[in-house]
Amino acid sequence: MTLRLIRDDRPVDPNIIDILRDVAADASAEGIDYMLVGATARDILLNHVFGIVARRATYDVDFAVAVKNWQQFDALRARLLARGTFKEQGTAQQRLYFTGRNSNPGYQLDLVPFCAIAKGMAEIAWPPDMAVVMNVAGYDGVLAAAENVRFAADFDGKVVSLAGLAILKLVAWSDRGRENPKDAHDLVHLMDSYAAAGNFERVYDEEGVIEAGEADPDLAGVYLLGKDIQRVASAETLEALLQIIRQDFDRLCIEMVKANRHLENIDERVVSRLRLLEKSLAQ
Repeated sequence: MTLRLIRDDRPVDPNIIDILRDVAADASAEGIDYMLVGATARDILLNHVFGIVARRATYDVDFAVAVKNWQQFDALRARLLARGTFKEQGTAQQRLYFTGRNSNPGYQLDLVPFCAIAKGMAEIAWPPDMAVVMNVAGYDGVLAAAENVRFAADFDGKVVSLAGLAILKLVAWSDRGRENPKDAHDLVHLMDSYAAAGNFERVYDEEGVIEAGEADPDLAGVYLLGKDIQRVASAETLEALLQIIRQDFDRLCIEMVKANRHLENIDERVVSRLRLLEKSLAQ
């Protein structure tokens, strides 16, 4: 597992580190593997590790937790509430709020259960009425490829890799894209940033990558992202990703363009990049 270091000139919010410490400690106490996912994971890797400015700020902290059953999930949730720095608000079972150092519930914490709790399916249904369904396709492979990030001298936390995050973003967009396009916006940002996120040497060193990008390292980075997704995803997940892209290609492009409307030739740029990602995933 790769160890990533936080840049000295881009320190992480101390409240975020406190949340990471608490979830890591309580998950470990319950025998639960975990990883930081979502927009905070995006910012940790792109901004705080690689120095790439985030396009939108977030105070949401999302964790994927590999649990056996709802009892184990509830035990983790109870441990966090017992600390006194997390509180419930509303009816969403996966959501807590971190009051933090200033007793200000400005940080939303979501716990996404997956693994054995899904009983071999690609989705989970929340008790008691099982009416709320969440797609967790790809989470198992993504967890296996997660990265360690050193947040402090005495604390390393597990963070989803950028390739893993691209998988989760594409699946999430397929689930909720019509209501919220943020996952499409994050996906195009990952595509645009992948070469600069510690991958410039790989773009030139790995066979066929720079050629696939027509000698443009940023474009080649999109192709490399597809290759790295292949290394992370199961055959079933990979097929699901290709199906999402092929069935909703135009709508996905439209949402990606909206996030970058200020850029020149953005329509052609988005289409060419998404086509290249599809090509890389299919080879």
